Amino acid sequence: MMERKSPRGTFSMTRFGRLILAGVLCALAAMPCAGIAAPPAAAAAAPLLTPPGTPPVRVETVFYLLNLASVNERNESFEADIYLRFTWRDPRLAFSPRGKGETRRMFVEKAAEDVLKEIWWPEVEFVNAASPQARNRSLVIKPDGTVTYYLGVTSQFRSRCDFSRFPFDRQVLEVKLQSFLYNETEVRFVVDPGMNGFAGGDTCDDLRVTGIRTASRTVRLAGQGESYSEFDAFIAASRNYAFYVWRVFFPTILIMAMSFTVYFIKIPDLHDRVAVSLSCLLACIATQFAISFNMPKIAYLTIVDKVYLVTYGCIALVVGVSVLEHSLHNRRHPLLTRYNRAARWGVPMLYALLILWIALPRPW
Repeated sequence: MMERKSPRGTFSMTRFGRLILAGVLCALAAMPCAGIAAPPAAAAAAPLLTPPGTPPVRVETVFYLLNLASVNERNESFEADIYLRFTWRDPRLAFSPRGKGETRRMFVEKAAEDVLKEIWWPEVEFVNAASPQARNRSLVIKPDGTVTYYLGVTSQFRSRCDFSRFPFDRQVLEVKLQSFLYNETEVRFVVDPGMNGFAGGDTCDDLRVTGIRTASRTVRLAGQGESYSEFDAFIAASRNYAFYVWRVFFPTILIMAMSFTVYFIKIPDLHDRVAVSLSCLLACIATQFAISFNMPKIAYLTIVDKVYLVTYGCIALVVGVSVLEHSLHNRRHPLLTRYNRAARWGVPMLYALLILWIALPRPW
């Protein structure tokens, strides 16, 4: 008879495989259960990142203009270097001085940025700035918890301008600040008049700064239903108009004066009179075209526009009078000489009076 092999070895390996398979299945079944049963603990909010004390937190703000670099009339924007100081009190940051010499703790540049990430601050943003760049910053904390944040910024700011009196205009350039996160019930900007001002001297070739005014107000954002505290700095500036007097008005008036010489040309020579007037008209158009690239596309007329319109009108009047005199000459009109003498002095006087009426400021 043939001997039968014992199946013990095969049976043992099969039982061991079943045990491993059962363990793997149990582990896979337990994984989602563990994820549901033990969610990650929510991180507790850092206590120093919440507004201190009783809201709203008063933030005293100082504005100082270091330099008005340039003004772009066409885009209605200006570039400026400004200095800001924000002061508020956070009792949670109070500390006991280690010695008589420790009156404050100061953090500069990167260290100031790191500290601001760990404490509460008003999260200031520039409402009308294009791309603000912080040139320097520092943070000072006093033993009683008073925090002062110094910030130097260079940026382009958008500001509405009124060019109706250009180039004898005065502009009010605005810089607006708000809190990025906190509404007026949480943060309120307060004007600190101690250091608001500007550096002396003409820093911009076109505009001269004459004063600084600051104010705080409440602004309600359309479509959001929330009101925010806003700090506004108003930069009063008057234009240095000497450039435009010598480069625009003087050439234009001189060209117009040349057109008046047609009254000294013989009346029958109508062709020569019209040629002189046409040359003056083309010269004025070229001058106006050159200056138009610096002006915005506005719907109202500036002083420069009015001067050119009056100039064009008077040149047209000169041509019209010349044609009329030529017609009267052909009919042998007896008063032709008197009409020519009246036009010779009357048209220039009319032009001068209109220019003065346009350029002089109104008392009302």
